[in-house]
Amino acid sequence: MTGSTLAERGTPRSDLVLAAAIVVLGISVCAPAIRQLSYLWKDSDFYGHAYALPVVAAYLVYGDRQRIARLLRKLQPPIYGAWVVLAAASFEVLMYVGDVGFLAGLGIPLVFASLAIGIGGLALLRPFLLPLCFIALMVPPPRFLMYELLFRLKLFVTDTAVALMQAAGQTVIAEGNKILLPGETLFVADACTGLTSIVTLLPLSCIVAYFLSHGTWRRLVIFASVVPLAVAANILRVVVTVGMVSAVGIDTAQGSLHETFGVATYVLGTLAVIAVAKVLR
Repeated sequence: MTGSTLAERGTPRSDLVLAAAIVVLGISVCAPAIRQLSYLWKDSDFYGHAYALPVVAAYLVYGDRQRIARLLRKLQPPIYGAWVVLAAASFEVLMYVGDVGFLAGLGIPLVFASLAIGIGGLALLRPFLLPLCFIALMVPPPRFLMYELLFRLKLFVTDTAVALMQAAGQTVIAEGNKILLPGETLFVADACTGLTSIVTLLPLSCIVAYFLSHGTWRRLVIFASVVPLAVAANILRVVVTVGMVSAVGIDTAQGSLHETFGVATYVLGTLAVIAVAKVLR
């Protein structure tokens, strides 16, 4: 008499129901932190795009649904899986109860990663890695760190832009985030620091690195390139704006034309990230 192994028969329906129940419990554990994150996005000038990241993550999971379905048909949960899930869920609850918002936010992808490991091991985790990266990128840094980073970036962009203009022979002086030129004073605003470009280009760089490159070190380089590229694009934005002030006046340069420069800066940063990926491919 011949028989078939569990792997040949596929995962029993009862195991799939249990896996679905575990996922629902995981979502329930993360729900308070998700709600808290939505409040942070609403109040942040830099994370308005974060509402779209879970949608993108869900789309990526849907796009890899056939691979995930094959893995679910032959689940091989590790013996330590339950402990991984318990540890991640405990971390999430403690961080939320302790009002450590940043870590509670990072606990969301951590819990989902532990669910994948607990249900199907590392094999089931792999197709979820990119979507989980998107979930992690929707978590704003701690407020004090955001303010410090914004302050440092503002000074760096101002000083670098002024140094470039002085090297080109323009009469300009930097005082903090102010740029002094004959008859006018310009302020480098938060939008010109590059921080908005950085936080919005990081998720895009994950997609670019995943689809346009291969190998861990290449993808890490593409991801890391976002910071210098975004800052460089915004330095160029400041230089062009100051040049436009001298050419057409401050009212024209800081009106709709300035907003156009902002869009152009983001497009330039996007094209630069894609160029890096193509060079490294």
